[in-house]
Amino acid sequence: MPHMTARRCRAVAAALVLATLVAPSLAHEPLAGLRFDSPQTVQYRCDDGQRFTVRYYNSPDNQIALVPVDGKTLLFVSVLSASGARYAHGVHEWWTKGREARLTDLTRGENAAPLHGICREAG
Repeated sequence: MPHMTARRCRAVAAALVLATLVAPSLAHEPLAGLRFDSPQTVQYRCDDGQRFTVRYYNSPDNQIALVPVDGKTLLFVSVLSASGARYAHGVHEWWTKGREARLTDLTRGENAAPLHGICREAG
């Protein structure tokens, strides 16, 4: 299995910690002190024909995305990105730039093809 860069590994680890802390609370009650603007809901259509909806919750200090993966909605948290917006959850990375997005399994290596090809905002 190809190795992830140290920076990417640290970013994913930080995202996992935050997701572990935030996910249970979202199901029951808002976290104390965390406020988000109304969610932005975006429909995507991918090269492989997949269509799905992603919800983005943003505040000045926190950015999260709810992304469907393998029939489950997963909580992705923002991580450092040189360009666009990048979110991580476990072994998955959701990277958006402009109207395009990619869902990648990081265990497949840094140059692995996105799971559904390129996804584009629909509509």
